[in-house]
Amino acid sequence: MKDTDFRLYGLEPADEHTADLYDSTWVSDFKTISQHDVGERSFIVAFDASATWGYPNMPNLASFDVVRDSSQATFSMRRSEHATFAFAQNWLVNRGCPPDKLAPIVDVPKPADELTIQVEDRIRNSGERLEIVDYQVIDGDDTEGWSIAVDRQDKDLPVRLFIEELQPDPYTYTVREGAFADHAAAESWLEDRSTPLPEAPEYRVDAEALRKHAALARTTSLPPMPSPAPAAPAAHLNTSKSLGRSL
Repeated sequence: MKDTDFRLYGLEPADEHTADLYDSTWVSDFKTISQHDVGERSFIVAFDASATWGYPNMPNLASFDVVRDSSQATFSMRRSEHATFAFAQNWLVNRGCPPDKLAPIVDVPKPADELTIQVEDRIRNSGERLEIVDYQVIDGDDTEGWSIAVDRQDKDLPVRLFIEELQPDPYTYTVREGAFADHAAAESWLEDRSTPLPEAPEYRVDAEALRKHAALARTTSLPPMPSPAPAAPAAHLNTSKSLGRSL
């Protein structure tokens, strides 16, 4: 990964928030994962290398929205921390970055299966539907990041737990989403993990559709084949040999 270049040479912070944020941002600690530039604006997802020696289980991904004003020689900066890549993308998408412009530009783990792609796509394009209330990164023998969010559009199971797990060999990862009635239930599952992650209703629809499709395929009969025409007598054929048909 390359060091993140915010392109701020000769520029001063445009406001107090930007000044405080930039003073607390050690530029050399950040390595760019994805970046999209539009004129003087940069949308960046970066890995925070300092997270490995910071306080335990701190998030190691950061999203930056940097706007430069060369005419005023100033810049403004906004930043958000995340435990998983899709939520880092979501934050930038909500600030105006096209979702298809945030693909990784470095060698990173690949999604392990179609469900991971589906869950990440839901996160990335969820707008402000999912409100993060807690997150954590576990880095050790098991590498994992999880985020607890509130789904503003679900009244029955509003608390969602998103878990990202890395498989070093092969270099892939999975993301799963569980649904809970409240925050306490999600935390209890995280501590215990003796049962499968409760399935989120968004994916039950797809699973049911697949089951119905499979059942339909099993019960649908093929059109009847035409009966073969009676064979003409052929006494001269060697009847000790059988004719085989490959279907």
